[in-house]
Amino acid sequence: MTESAASAQGARLPSANPLAWALLDHLDRPAALSDGQGQLVAMNEAFRRETHLEEQPCLLPLRLVQGNLRDAAGHPLLLPRGVVTTGVAIGEGTSGGSQGTWRLVELRRPSVSLPDLARRFQRFSGGAALLQLEPRAQPGLLQRLGLDRIEAMLDGLEERLLGCLPAGAILCRSRTERLIALFPWSRSLQELHQQAQSWQSLLSAPLWVEQERLEPVLSLGLSRSPEDGLGFELLLESSSHALARAHLEPTPSVCVAGPPPPAQHQVRRLAHPLAEAIDQDRLRLLYQPIVALAEGRIEGVEVLCRWEDPQLGSISPSEFIAVAEATEQIHLLGNWLIDRVFSQLRRWQSMPRGIRYVSLNVSPLQLRHPDLVATLRQGLVRHGLRPAEVMLEITEDQIIDPRSQARERFLELHRLGFCLAMDDYGTGYSGLQRLNSLPFSAVKVDRSLITAIETDRLQQAMVQGAVDLQNTAGMRVVVEGVERASQRRRLLELGCRLGQGFLFSRPVAAQELERLLRLPELPARPA
Repeated sequence: MTESAASAQGARLPSANPLAWALLDHLDRPAALSDGQGQLVAMNEAFRRETHLEEQPCLLPLRLVQGNLRDAAGHPLLLPRGVVTTGVAIGEGTSGGSQGTWRLVELRRPSVSLPDLARRFQRFSGGAALLQLEPRAQPGLLQRLGLDRIEAMLDGLEERLLGCLPAGAILCRSRTERLIALFPWSRSLQELHQQAQSWQSLLSAPLWVEQERLEPVLSLGLSRSPEDGLGFELLLESSSHALARAHLEPTPSVCVAGPPPPAQHQVRRLAHPLAEAIDQDRLRLLYQPIVALAEGRIEGVEVLCRWEDPQLGSISPSEFIAVAEATEQIHLLGNWLIDRVFSQLRRWQSMPRGIRYVSLNVSPLQLRHPDLVATLRQGLVRHGLRPAEVMLEITEDQIIDPRSQARERFLELHRLGFCLAMDDYGTGYSGLQRLNSLPFSAVKVDRSLITAIETDRLQQAMVQGAVDLQNTAGMRVVVEGVERASQRRRLLELGCRLGQGFLFSRPVAAQELERLLRLPELPARPA
């Protein structure tokens, strides 16, 4: 037994559960254990050192009373900072007599202010993430608990959160019931989602507050630098928006910030030229084949819009789509695109090796607009098409609010027979839940899930989960970003049927697509 373990167990009670001592031995932060009567029965070396009790030969008769440590005479122990307690369920046979009566006693960590957090952000040169955590509203709960017990619950959550986050994390308390954590992060968005999922599980475990067992129901909002803002204020605002979206979810959720709205000068610069480009038919449509992986046959195409202005040059889709949404020109753009694409689809279906469907991305504003359904139906009638020949790609965050117009529009499109696809599958925390709760008939697997599909077991497992939906629920599963022949082989081994990516074709104009449709199969491009 190590000296630290012997010290922790020196005052061990005869009836103590060995699991309790094992728990204390494995904690490297200051910690102690109290029994069901509040009596402190053990402390580790870190706790003894931090509380200046390291010279005591044995455990002092300390008792936990109303969140404070007191000596045998009832006097409060003068500590460098207060303590927080967490219920520890370690089974029958503890000195407290029953399961759930033990408490893990830890020193409250010193917190920093929001301005402190902003100053320390300057040191995170390699990338950072900002997390905001807040209990979800539960009718009557916060009023029943009162401020003291809410504070105790947040103390416990604060300790847990610091125990979860990467080294170098800094935590502060903002408002009354919100925790904000800043920590270094330079890895992928997908890894952040996976971490956030495990953090939420750990943070939601029951807490004991003044003899009451509480189960925290939490929302988490996340943002990253530099993706969501180079400055601390932008990063904080982005994570606040993400937290607000998480609160709208019907179940406890984690949301990551989306792209920031376009700057006003960008809107002023592009709004009028974009309106002219739509009106004068100067936008360009490209089509990327969706291919049967085994045969190399084109099954469908995803439609992509491009804008090259004579004066402004080439404007990225992320820029002009954001401006179209900010100025509500997105509806004009959508109507123009639907008419052009439906006309092309009708032509391609008449070819010997015609395609089965086109896939269109639907903007959140389009999904909420009352004219969307009428526009799609009129386009189908005008060009002699069926709803099943049109796949509408929708990201899951567009329909998170069960009361939203977007959700109602989604259900209406499903009833009419359109193929509805969840886009960017694998980047959203609640993707599987959404697939179970909403009538999606297709899934677009995000390219981030196949970057190392040949060797990465986690990526393989997640793609396999999508394939299981294909096999059991009859969903159409399309894997995006297929660029290497080795990726194609591994996807086929996993049972994937459809894919798109540069291995087969870049997005091409309508004339080039017609040339490709005449080929018996698409030749794989060199890696």
